[in-house]
Amino acid sequence: MDIQREKKIIPLWRKYWYVPVVLMLAFATYKLKSVMGDASFIVKQNELVTAVVEQGRFQVNVRATGVLKPVYIRWVSAQVSGRVEQAFVKAGAHVIKGQMLMQLSNPELHRELEKARWEFEAKKAENHAAYIALESQLLDLENSVVEADYSYQISKLKLDAETQLIAQKNATVLALDYQHSQLTVKQQNQYWLSQKQKVEKMKASLLASKTAQQARSGLVENNYQRIKDQVGGSVALIADQRSLFAELQVQENKVSDIALGQAVIVDTRSNKIFGKVIRIDPAVNTGMVQIDVQLNSELPNDARPDLTVDGLIEVSDIADTLYVKRPVFAPRYSDAGLYKLINDKKFAQKKKVKLGQSSVNQIQILSGLAVGDEIIISDTTSWQEHQEVMIN
Repeated sequence: MDIQREKKIIPLWRKYWYVPVVLMLAFATYKLKSVMGDASFIVKQNELVTAVVEQGRFQVNVRATGVLKPVYIRWVSAQVSGRVEQAFVKAGAHVIKGQMLMQLSNPELHRELEKARWEFEAKKAENHAAYIALESQLLDLENSVVEADYSYQISKLKLDAETQLIAQKNATVLALDYQHSQLTVKQQNQYWLSQKQKVEKMKASLLASKTAQQARSGLVENNYQRIKDQVGGSVALIADQRSLFAELQVQENKVSDIALGQAVIVDTRSNKIFGKVIRIDPAVNTGMVQIDVQLNSELPNDARPDLTVDGLIEVSDIADTLYVKRPVFAPRYSDAGLYKLINDKKFAQKKKVKLGQSSVNQIQILSGLAVGDEIIISDTTSWQEHQEVMIN
């Protein structure tokens, strides 16, 4: 005799358990979209520096440092090597032809020469050690790029596998896990790109550090050479202290904008002297080019030979143009992606901007922005791949 079995009825909530989950995810996505709009990244407001695009007169200046030098000089040489036993005049005193300046005996310049030589050798060794340390840091960063790329590739392989399973309607992959994999791939990709940018910055820092070290080494070498030339040679320098010019050192990548006759403002820290460019050295020395400036205005009382000064060379003067405070990593005459604030400064949208000439701390806007636009000028390299970001 057959026994009829009762058919069990499966509750609807157990059969369609995934429906509430999908609805909750859809609602969360909708709410997130309503808050963030088209933004795909969030940045903190207190970490941003912004500037407003202005219109008007734009002066292009090149800043330099240097010293004042006498126009007319004359070295007084000793007939025999010797040391100064007695000096009859002091530095800065007025002298006349035939006046005795000092009495010499045994030389002591050799001691100074030896000291300067050792300082020069020590500086070369110090620069070499510093450069090796920076190269080691660069190697560590390059290794981190490789590791970041490896993590990104692993995450991407996992995401690709899950994508295939979902396409095959395989229930082993949950929607939440799949979205987590997507976010992981984006995060790993962003980290990989960030590490690559850090390597490029480190390379630039390494080059700048090497240039600075060469400049400092050049100063020590010049001091050594100066003392070397004085051994058994010149013992006094006679100069007209009221006839001076400025020797300015300009970075080689900025010399192309400088021309003879351009106006220069020389700052002695206490006074300003007006002059013009009269000579541009054709040679480059340790990344710098010497610019000679004729001083046209009356010299202040603090002007004297070898006084350290700052120079501001007026390259050009544009009567009417758009300009803004110079953003980080925005080279002149380039197309840059700059973030413009929109929607009551709650969002920033990436705009392609054509840049023109640059001054000490400002840059010309040729196209892409208008007067009154506010842009982010702080570092945005870590989220350059996002077209729009939300400011929190």
